[in-house]
Parts: sequence; C-alpha cells; structure tokens
Amino acid sequence: MSLADIKNKIKADSQAQIKAIESENDAKVLEISRKVNAEIKTVQDSYAARLAKEEPEVLRRREIVAGLDAKRVDLGVRQRLVNEAFQASLKQMVELAPDKYVKFADRLLNEAIATGHEVVFTGKNEKHLDQRWLDGYNASHKTELTLSPDKLDISGGFILRNDRIDTNCSWDMLLADARADIETEVAKKLFA
Repeated sequence: MSLADIKNKIKADSQAQIKAIESENDAKVLEISRKVNAEIKTVQDSYAARLAKEEPEVLRRREIVAGLDAKRVDLGVRQRLVNEAFQASLKQMVELAPDKYVKFADRLLNEAIATGHEVVFTGKNEKHLDQRWLDGYNASHKTELTLSPDKLDISGGFILRNDRIDTNCSWDMLLADARADIETEVAKKLFA
C-alpha cells in the first residue's frame, strides 16, 4: 500500500469515526431533548394544575380585598359627610340670632353655676357673651360671676371655672358630647 492509500484509508476511517460520533451525539442530544421536553411538560402541567386549583382562591382573595377597599372608601366618605353635618350644626349655633344665642347661654349658665362666684371664659371671636351680658345675668340672678379677660380658642359658648374645676359649655364641647349619642342617628338619616 502506498503512502497516498494509507492517508486515504486513515482519512476514510477518521471520517467514518466522526460520522459515528456525530450520530451517537445526535442520538444523545435527541434523547436529552426528549427528556428536557418531557420535564418541561411535567413542570408546565403541574403549574397549570396548581394554577387551576389556586385560581379560584386567588380571585376570591382579590374580591375580598377589593370589597374591603370599597368599604374603607365608603366609610371615609360617610365619616366626612357626618363631620360636615356636625360642622354645619356648629356653624348654625355660632350664627344663632343674638337673642336666641344669649338665651341658650343663660340656660347653660343656670345649670353650670355651683357657687355664683365662678369665672366665665369666652371665645376669641365671641360677639354676644360680653361684660354687658354678664352684668345683666348677675343682676337678674343675684350672682357675682366674673368675665375673664383671657379669651379661649372655642367657637362659641363659654367655660365656667370654679377654683380648679372647669365646666365646658362651649359649642364645640356640646356638639362633641351630643355627637356620641346621635352620630348613629345622623348617619342613618344621611345614608337612608
């Protein structure tokens, strides 16, 4: 055999071995691809089954959360409306006609007085409860109430001080006190 024949034989044998290796590798790649695809399908199927199983629960939870959010917003709106209703009531009390305003304050003062020597504090913007009003009250009720020069941050009414005890008859306090009792009723009327 000649050198060229030997080279050709080696080359042919090498080509046959390369083809055999490539065939074997192709078979292994095909087997690995089948296994990977089967695993992918198994994982996909398990996720699909899990999703199908959990989807109703996820949707139910979303509905619950959405319902809670809607209730929270609704409650906020209702609270705002109730607050506005009480603010409107406070405004009406502040804007009472002077004679009604003073009569109401007189009735509160009648019930709040303990000794007849208390100090009366009024608000910074008080228009009707002044020294003239208190002088008239003292004369008609035989009391010795004193009007404090200190003005408080109240929207109307007064605070009566007897030593260290304050009786708060401000419009703010009267409405806050009444609010606890009538808030449910106001809400029913607003949202019926």
